[in-house]
Amino acid sequence: MPKLEIKRKSELSRKEVSDRLIALGQALASGSEVELGSGGDSISVVVGDRVRWELEIEVDGDETEIEIEISWRDDPSEESTADAEPESESPPPVKTARRGRPRKSTAK
Repeated sequence: MPKLEIKRKSELSRKEVSDRLIALGQALASGSEVELGSGGDSISVVVGDRVRWELEIEVDGDETEIEIEISWRDDPSEESTADAEPESESPPPVKTARRGRPRKSTAK
């Protein structure tokens, strides 16, 4: 399959971002086909049963950035079961910070 890349950047309200993340989560939970859209364009993709999840949080001065990357292979036979990570029952806890600033550690 030829390479396809779609990038969209927009400024949304916190509620709008929440709605999009919830819709994505519900689509992933209900089946393998997920429809993603932005700015009137949309694309449907079939998501593999096993996916790689990457979370990156970066705080730089007064700007905080969260990147979530979800990737998978179309042919699960290409990925060795020995390479697959064991499935966890619940996601690891995410520590939150007020107003995008990291909390100071009290541990010594």
